[in-house]
Parts: sequence; structure tokens; C-alpha cells
Amino acid sequence: MISTLTTLLFAAAIALPPTAPKHRLPARRPERTKNPRDGPQGFNLNRCASDLRLFAACAQAGLPPPHAAAAVADTYAGEAHPWHTTAALLALGAEPERAWSELASVPGGADLASLVTLSNSSGTSLSAGCVRIAERLQAEAADRATAKAERAGVLIAIPLTAFFLPAFFTLGLAPVVISLGSEMLN
Repeated sequence: MISTLTTLLFAAAIALPPTAPKHRLPARRPERTKNPRDGPQGFNLNRCASDLRLFAACAQAGLPPPHAAAAVADTYAGEAHPWHTTAALLALGAEPERAWSELASVPGGADLASLVTLSNSSGTSLSAGCVRIAERLQAEAADRATAKAERAGVLIAIPLTAFFLPAFFTLGLAPVVISLGSEMLN
């Protein structure tokens, strides 16, 4: 009986046409996991610090701020980013305050906007200020990662207290206490 059932199932599997993999499961986009170094609005703080360091290096090499902003925007090939908007507005000749205000949503962007505006009016160096902002962002990213690791240590202890400790009392201490109690009664 088992061999006939097996034979029938095998014949059915051979007779049915194969389905393409795209029809088996619906296509899903992988969900973006939250990185502990991500700042507000999902921007990676280390990436923002790297952008600021690149901007500072371009400014220190002698590029004017609009060209330095365009160089940073070029690192975001194919994705919309406030650096693109800032570089485009600067290339079109918009007011610097207006163009740099587009970076306000990026961590460190508001500080960079005020630094560039101050540099335009007073002629101060951009590179040292950009490096300070980048260092602050990297320190914030490290603090966030440390806090997440500390929370993980606490969360790891929950199964220990919820499952292993009661099991230890039930299977380890209870028989000892019961046997001592029965010996004392005898």
C-alpha cells in the first residue's frame, strides 16, 4: 500500500509542470534594519562624518564650497540626498543661506550650514570646523553603539532569570529540601 501511494505521488510530481520561482513566493523588498549608529531620520552618523571630512578635504585643497558640495553629492550616486539639492542650488546661484539650509535634516548639516555662512562673511577656514563636527558625530555614533550593547547585555539576562533560575530551584534545590525534610521526619 505504501509503495503504491509513493508511486502515485511520484507520478503526479513528474506529470505536473514546474513553476517558476517568481510564482512561488511574492517578491518582497528586504526591510532596512536599524543600525545603532543611525541618527535622526535614518542617516548613518559615521557616513555623515565621512561626508564632512570629504567636504573639509576638498575645501582644504582649494575647491570652493559649491564644488566641494558637488564632490560630496557625487558619492551618493543614484539616490536622492540633501547634498544633491544643496549642490544643485549652489550651481544655480541660489543664496548660500538657502542652499545650505537643505542640509538641516542631515546630522551635522545645520552646523555645517552656519559654518559655511560664517565663512562666506568672515573668510574663516572651513576644514577645522568640519573636522570638529565630524568628530562630534563619530563620538555620538560610538555612544549609541555602546548604549545598544549595554541594553543587549541586560536583555540577555532575562531568559536566565525567567527560565533557568526557576528550573534550578525546581530540579536542584526542591529535591534536596524534600529529602532533608523526609529524613528529619523519620
